[in-house]
Amino acid sequence: MDYSLVNALQYNMQGICHVISFYDINCTYMRKLRQHVGNNEFLNFPKDMEIAPGIRIWHVHGHQLQCFSRYAPLYIEGAGWIDGEVIETLWSILNVVSRSTHGMSSPHGQELLDFQMNDSNFMKMICMGRHLATKWKNELLAPRAAGRAFDNLNSGIPEAERGDWMDMEHATLNTQVDDPSTMDIFQLKTNKAASIQTVEMDLLGQHASSVETPQGTVTWLAQGLSIEESATHVMKNKRSLKSTAIDIQKLVVAIRMDWLSSNISKFIDAATTYMGSTIEYHDDTTADESESEWEEQNEDPHSDLPLPFIHLPALPLSSSLGCRNCNEHGLAALAELELQLCIGQVNDTIHSICFTLADKAVLFHTKVCHTSNQSGNTCTWGKVHQADTVLSRHAQIYRKYQKAMVALEADETLLERYKPLADQYLKVMTAISDPNGSIHHMADLTWFWTMDIPRDAQESDWMSECRLYICSGQFKLIEVLSLPHKLAVHKGSPGSMD
Repeated sequence: MDYSLVNALQYNMQGICHVISFYDINCTYMRKLRQHVGNNEFLNFPKDMEIAPGIRIWHVHGHQLQCFSRYAPLYIEGAGWIDGEVIETLWSILNVVSRSTHGMSSPHGQELLDFQMNDSNFMKMICMGRHLATKWKNELLAPRAAGRAFDNLNSGIPEAERGDWMDMEHATLNTQVDDPSTMDIFQLKTNKAASIQTVEMDLLGQHASSVETPQGTVTWLAQGLSIEESATHVMKNKRSLKSTAIDIQKLVVAIRMDWLSSNISKFIDAATTYMGSTIEYHDDTTADESESEWEEQNEDPHSDLPLPFIHLPALPLSSSLGCRNCNEHGLAALAELELQLCIGQVNDTIHSICFTLADKAVLFHTKVCHTSNQSGNTCTWGKVHQADTVLSRHAQIYRKYQKAMVALEADETLLERYKPLADQYLKVMTAISDPNGSIHHMADLTWFWTMDIPRDAQESDWMSECRLYICSGQFKLIEVLSLPHKLAVHKGSPGSMD
């Protein structure tokens, strides 16, 4: 390898002082390369030649996390999207027919693979012009989309901070060859959004010295949100009962509903302490009306099963009264506390939705796609349906608290961050696992995978860690792989981590 590289750098390289070298393990190979070559009397590098080490996109995602910012071509000035593994990407086509060769003899299997490879080469030859024309048209459109995304990010960055970023970038690129670790400033470092427990602890600390609301208000509101979440799960369990449900299953649901009714009664009894006479303005609802608030209506013919009647009144929260009524009755501070707790609850729910979608993607990749018999297929799809049930519950909880934030008249910036959750956002695309599918690295992600919006740069430190590369008036938006994309990458396909 040393001999090949040294001779390549000496062949027809007059006047070239900067070279970008791509190798699968450049993170270790280039570390002491000059020392190895310097100790060899038969090899020597051209003088005054600077070698920038890089790892091609196809391999860099299989390395350690820090290798991405240090050696990915996206961070090297003068480079771009460099796959570099054309042969490996062509091998993925053979995955379709490789299983059929298991029962063949060696000559028969070799003949089949040779036929497939020759057919692939022939199709490349006759379709090359059309494919290149299509790629060229896509390349003409890509800068526009990238420009809009860049302008969206750039519009939320203060001018002073942009100047600091430019200075840091130039200083880092000047030392990239000698010390690749300086590129770590491009690593995306984000803190997890505050959970409801974190928000509750912060509010308890702030409320200790507050006189606007009675002591214990934060804990009371947190209990109310917890009761609403439990009610969603209980009602979902009730809906999931079938006509063939046995008595013990019905009893479990009835006990949970009774426990829920008891907690709601205790919560309402304590409401007078924190809401005063305003509790009288809260219209109590019937059990059916209350259930319709907590559960999604469906057309399951077996949903109305004979269970003991348990009254479930609605909770007297400021979100049910509305922001205007809260202001009229002096409960603005209570509404603000509930809004903060709703934000924490929504953060937890989005976190659960992301992991449930990732779990579903893993099921499709590791189980569904590899099941060959009916019993295994039934068991596998049962797990998928379980994941769908969990996902539906989290989605319903998110929608409820997002509506509560609207009722509490949260500001536009907050509502833009926590958008309504549509059903199409909860789908898992399996096209990314198709070894012969189109490239997916330019596909747009659903909004909750990139929650932090660019217009909160002055309020949040997240933008200070944004993996953004700005160079001499040009821009490159750095690829950010989402969790489902990492988990659902097909073995043997471009970008595989195997």
